[in-house]
Amino acid sequence: MKLKKETLRMLIAVNLLAVAIVLDVLTNAIPGLDLSMPFGGKFFGISMLPLILIGLLIGFKYGLISTLIFAIYNFGIDYIIYLETLRITLETWTGISWTIWMIGLLVLLDYIIPFMSFGLSGLFKDGLNKRKTFVIAVIFVSIIRLISSTLSGVILWGSSIEYAASQVELGNETNNIATQIFSAVGDNLWLYSFGYNFIYIFTTGVAVIIIGMLIFNRFKVISQNLLERN
Repeated sequence: MKLKKETLRMLIAVNLLAVAIVLDVLTNAIPGLDLSMPFGGKFFGISMLPLILIGLLIGFKYGLISTLIFAIYNFGIDYIIYLETLRITLETWTGISWTIWMIGLLVLLDYIIPFMSFGLSGLFKDGLNKRKTFVIAVIFVSIIRLISSTLSGVILWGSSIEYAASQVELGNETNNIATQIFSAVGDNLWLYSFGYNFIYIFTTGVAVIIIGMLIFNRFKVISQNLLERN
């Protein structure tokens, strides 16, 4: 029996979303793939690929809805606690008072916008027909993610890196890539946040592009079959 158009799209979105979650769990568990920056940010966040595919295969709307669900899932994994406990934890990390407004910004800038940006791939209609368009789509959504993460680093997490750097100077903590970047840019929060987030967003984007190019012909066939069904 032929599936209705909307039902088929929902099934594709659900399945790709499930693949993204499984990949997220696996990359956290497999040594080498679990590499991340000291204050968050996976070097090989290849769960980005199926999320981008949702937008490319079935459109902008389903891409945004699916990536919103993925954002909520990630927030839940990172903070399966009450908001009050979250507030206390964040104040301990940053040394500043966290209001509900700031927690809202954290959810928006660290989860909603960065992950929903993957759904913007739906703006690129030929992303699974032309390799160049696929690469441009990955770069575009990565830039949106970088902008949001950079703003978060400056607005919300600036005191964290300042505290960490001061502890390194006092000899209480060892130097890491985050404090090294902060020192290298002369303690400039904007340059630090951009550089810190650029590293893992760049490595993730490159990994997704490489994998995508290796199996691009398969994606193309799936896309063409879907168009024929519609």
